[in-house]
Amino acid sequence: MKLNYSELGLKCGLEIHQQLDTKKLFCDCPSSIIDDEPDFIVLRRLKASAGESGEIDVASAYEASRDRYFLYHGYYNATCLVELDEEPIHRLNQEALEIALQVSLLTKAKVVDVIQVMRKTVIDGSNTSGFQRTALIARNGLIEVNNKKITIPIVCLEEDAAKIVARYPDHDIYNLSRLGIPLIEISTGPELSSPDEVRAVAEYLGMILRSTGKAKRGIGTIRQDLNISIKNGARIEIKGAQELRLLSTLVEYEVMRQKALLEIKDELRERKAMPIKVNYLNVSELFKTTDSNVIKNALKEKGAVLAIKLPKFAGLIGREIQPDKRFGTELSDYAKIKAGISGIFHSDELAQSPEKESYGISYGVVKELKEMLKCSNEDGFVIVASQAEKAKKALEAVAERASLAIEKIPSEVRKANDDGTTSFLRPMPGSARMYPETDIGFITPDVKKIKVPKLIIEQAKSLEEMGLSPELAKELSKSDKVKFFEEISSRHIDIEPSFIARILLIVPREIKTRFETELKFDEKVFEEIFNAVHKKTISKDAVFEILVDYAKNNELNLDKYSIISDDGLRSRLMKIVKENPEAKINALIGTAMEQLRGRADGKKIVDILKALKQNEKL
Repeated sequence: MKLNYSELGLKCGLEIHQQLDTKKLFCDCPSSIIDDEPDFIVLRRLKASAGESGEIDVASAYEASRDRYFLYHGYYNATCLVELDEEPIHRLNQEALEIALQVSLLTKAKVVDVIQVMRKTVIDGSNTSGFQRTALIARNGLIEVNNKKITIPIVCLEEDAAKIVARYPDHDIYNLSRLGIPLIEISTGPELSSPDEVRAVAEYLGMILRSTGKAKRGIGTIRQDLNISIKNGARIEIKGAQELRLLSTLVEYEVMRQKALLEIKDELRERKAMPIKVNYLNVSELFKTTDSNVIKNALKEKGAVLAIKLPKFAGLIGREIQPDKRFGTELSDYAKIKAGISGIFHSDELAQSPEKESYGISYGVVKELKEMLKCSNEDGFVIVASQAEKAKKALEAVAERASLAIEKIPSEVRKANDDGTTSFLRPMPGSARMYPETDIGFITPDVKKIKVPKLIIEQAKSLEEMGLSPELAKELSKSDKVKFFEEISSRHIDIEPSFIARILLIVPREIKTRFETELKFDEKVFEEIFNAVHKKTISKDAVFEILVDYAKNNELNLDKYSIISDDGLRSRLMKIVKENPEAKINALIGTAMEQLRGRADGKKIVDILKALKQNEKL
C-alpha cells in the first residue's frame, strides 16, 4: 500500500534512550548485564500510588487491575540493596551527569538551573520500587538534519528498567542486572513527517551520543520510542524499537493501522453501531465434542466458553489493519493484556460455509452460536475459552475496545514487534504519575566545566585531512578506537596515520577472513607494536604477520620479526644461495621472502640476491 504521508497528516516524534558505559546511576554496581542463573530470587507485588497531583495515573491503574506478581533475578556482583529497593539511592553518578550535559550542549539545549530527580510511577514490574527515577537536564534544543531544523524539547537522565526474562499469564520474571544502568533520553518535537526522515534523525542523534565515547554498543543498548499520529487519528507511543532499520517500517505500519481504523470507524457509524453491552452467554455445551484443542483444554481444566455479540461488526473484525494483523488482533491484544488469556475466536475467522472448518470449530457450531446470540448478517461475535472469571474479564476488554472503535482511535502505548508491526501494551500515561524523589537533593550543574566532544562527522573530516580515505575516516570516527588512533598518531608522527588506521580497522577483518581467527584489541599490545615500528626494531611489513601470530597464539613475539642488520641480511642470503645452487633468481627471491618476510626491506633483498647471482657468473 502506497501512503501519501503529507495528505494523511503524519506527525511523528522520536525518543532515543541510550545506555551509558559507566557505573549504575544511583549506586556503585557495574553496568553489565548478566544472563546466568540468578544468585537469588525476590517476589514482589506492586500497587499504584498517587502522583504529585494527588491522582492515580490511568496507565498505572490499568496495570494494577491486572493483579500480577513479579519475580526478580538478582546477582551478587551486579545488584545491591538499591536495585532491590531495600536501601535509599546513593549520590547521582557524576560521570553519567557529565555525559548528559555534553549531549545537552551538542544538541544546543539550555541546561536547567537546578536538576531535580523525579519518580515516575511504573508498575508493570520493570522497577522493583514501582517507579522509575528520571531527571530533566536540558530543554529547548535544536539540531539540523538534511537542511531541516528539528526541535529537542528535552534531554533527560534516567535509570534503565529491569530486563524481562519471561512473561506468564499471572506473573513476569525480570533480571535486575540491567536495572539502574544510566540512560540518556533525547526527545524530538513532532516535526518528523516521513519514515525516511525518522530514520535520518535517529541516525543523527545516535551519532551525537556516540560522539561522547561513553555510549554502550550492541543490541539492547539503545532503544527508540516513536510517537505517531495522523489527521483524525490519535497519538500512539510505540516502545522498544532496538534496530534502526525497523524505524521506517514501524512508522509506515502505524500509519497504515490508523488509516484502517479510521475506515472501520466510518463504516461502523454508517451502520449506526452502538457501544457494546456486555451480555455474556455461556456456550460451553456447544463444545462438548469440539475438535479445538484450545477449547478442549479449557473445559478439561473446568473452565468455560463464553461469548458476546458485537452488533454491526460482521466483516470488520477480520479487516487487515497491518500486515498479517487484523482488527480482531486488536481485540485479542486487549483481552490478553487485561485478563491473561491466550487469545480469542471471532466470527470473521470461523467457518463461513458447511464445507469448511476453522480452528477445529465446524460451520454447524458457528451457525448455532449465531442463533443463540441472535446475530443478524451485520453482527459479529467473539468467544473466549478459559477460566470463567478470566473469560468474563477478557470479554469486557473486547467490548471496551470494540466500543472505542465506533468513537475514535484510542491513544495508547504499543510494543514494537520484530516484523515492524505493533501490539497493545497499555493506555497512554498522563502527568499524574510524576512526583519528586525524596532520597536525593537538588543538583546545580556547572556547565562551564563541561568539555564538549567533537562530533563524529566533524572528526571524520579531520581524519580525512590527516590523509585517510573518506571511507576509512568515516569508519574510524564511528569506532571505539579513534581515541587510541589519535594518541598513537600524535606520539609517532613518523608513522603514516593511514597505516595506523588500516592496522586498527582493516587488518583484524582480514585476519578473521583469511585465518578464521578473532584478533582481540588490546591497547597495550598495539601500543608496543607501534612503538617498535617507530624505533625501527620491526618493519611496517612485519606488523600483519605479528598480529596473525598474536591472534593465533595470544602471545606477542616481536623478537621473531626484529629487523636484520645489513651484514646479517647479506649472510642469510648467501646461505640461501649456497643451499640452492641451481635455483633461478625468482625462486631464490621467493625463498628469501618466505624466510625473511617483515625482517628486511623487500627491495634490499632483491638487490643483494641479484648481486650474489651476478658474482657467481663472474
